[in-house]
Amino acid sequence: MASAVAVVGVGCALPGARTPDDLWRLLVRAGTAVGPARPGTALARAGLLAGLDAFDDLDRFDIDRAESARMDPQQRVLLTVVDEAVADAGLDRSRLAGSRTAVYTGQSNSDHWDARAARGDLALGDFPGSHQRALLAGRVSHVFDLRGPGVTVDAAQASSLVAIHLACRALRAGDADLAIAGGVNLLLGPHAGTMLTAGGVLSPRGRCAFGDAEADGFVRAEGAAAVVLKPLAAARAAGDRIRAVIAGSAVSNDGRAKESLLHPSEHGQAEAMRWAYADAGIDPAEVDYVEAHGTGTRIDLAELGALNQVLAPGRPPGRPCLVGSVKTNIGHAEAAAGVAGLVKAILCLEHDAVPASLHLRQPHPAVDWDRVPLVVPTGLTPLPRRDRPGVVAVNGQSISSTNVHVVLTRA
Repeated sequence: MASAVAVVGVGCALPGARTPDDLWRLLVRAGTAVGPARPGTALARAGLLAGLDAFDDLDRFDIDRAESARMDPQQRVLLTVVDEAVADAGLDRSRLAGSRTAVYTGQSNSDHWDARAARGDLALGDFPGSHQRALLAGRVSHVFDLRGPGVTVDAAQASSLVAIHLACRALRAGDADLAIAGGVNLLLGPHAGTMLTAGGVLSPRGRCAFGDAEADGFVRAEGAAAVVLKPLAAARAAGDRIRAVIAGSAVSNDGRAKESLLHPSEHGQAEAMRWAYADAGIDPAEVDYVEAHGTGTRIDLAELGALNQVLAPGRPPGRPCLVGSVKTNIGHAEAAAGVAGLVKAILCLEHDAVPASLHLRQPHPAVDWDRVPLVVPTGLTPLPRRDRPGVVAVNGQSISSTNVHVVLTRA
């Protein structure tokens, strides 16, 4: 654990949850934040952020009105949740200025640029404002005057969790003293919605039914979240409040170990899992809960197969591993999905419990639930009491064949 990383601050804006405490309340009451989609998205239902106008108060970030009007709203939303994560960490923004703080952010959609281009309403300000994804991380580094690496990650649906992995690596390598990592996803145009609907991957019922026999696709969602990270030893020395510890992580790619580029791979996901537990120095048989990618699509079967392959060996009888998905509550936040799952995992550690994973009526018959050591909780379930800190993990996967697994423990 010498290279472990402490999570010292969390900020989020997710469907039905403006803060981490809001998210926990939504999860505990088994609530859903999926509802009618806003016009212009070509969607029937979605998980949306309420009041995007609420993120337009940029005076505190010293961004003038003309510039903010041309900025991708994803930049504004992420700035706000980063500011809240920094405050949650007990840090003074002014004292961060000039520091060797890294920024790693996940983004995959550019709806704002597409919309402006379609209107022919382009100006030089749109180039940094929305065309160049690198400016998402660059905007955070500029506003907060941070001097460490500033990188925007596009690994599709795995983007924000890969960003967290890279931030931890930067801290462990000494490339930064502090890191801010997360991601953002807003649904601001019709193109992706039209394509995904035509492709038959969206749920006609508007729900992500992870592990269910009648799962019929996913529902798109918005969201943003950020965490402030610090080497564990430094956090302890400073007396920081440590919300969770990232013990290890890993990223893999499926390569050609599957039928086609767009198919999920049990083998590829299992590799990322094994590498992550080796990095953490934790026996996979000790894992108490996994926050799954859990979309309610064919990916579920590959993911559950990989989890069984990795978590089952050496696991004592009668010690199942809980597995669930926040997507069943808020929808699939795509580039921000991984960090949304991470926030849920942190809350599970803090509250020693795992909320219900929704919409599980009939477990999928292709999974041998009597044999595998996996249980999807259908109600608020306490984490098992052990003679060591709880261990949870977050799993991510993407259409780019990237897999990512992050292992956390309580401080």
